[in-house]
Amino acid sequence: MLNASLVDIPQPFIDPIGALVEALGIACLSIPRPLTAHTIAIVTDAQRRCISLTRFPALTESSIHAIVGHSSLLPDAHSIVLVSVRTTAPIVTTDPDLLQRYTKVVNSAGLQLLDWVVIGVGGLYCPRSLTESADPWSASASCL
Repeated sequence: MLNASLVDIPQPFIDPIGALVEALGIACLSIPRPLTAHTIAIVTDAQRRCISLTRFPALTESSIHAIVGHSSLLPDAHSIVLVSVRTTAPIVTTDPDLLQRYTKVVNSAGLQLLDWVVIGVGGLYCPRSLTESADPWSASASCL
């Protein structure tokens, strides 16, 4: 019997992504097994509807520019949710600094880095949780 806690995955171009769990549901459609280090970029429009789901190499200074370049080609691109998969523990001490740098790169292209989630051995976390950044999902859920 199906469990009632299954996530209803938002339809691309139709349903807005209103919660982190919905963004993760979309990203899981693109995660290969066995796990390899890579990053999934979910590009959304101004209403937070998924307009692109693309897999890139592990997140680095180079790959963030590739993600921004890809996103910039989409006419309605507004924001990006990054989901990084690591084959080690998810938390890396330099993540808050990387979050700040990646946010600047994305913002300088006229886009918004909505969130960054890291999945690794033993769990997942958002690097913004190590900073004083606000949760972008709590505010959005009330206005959608």
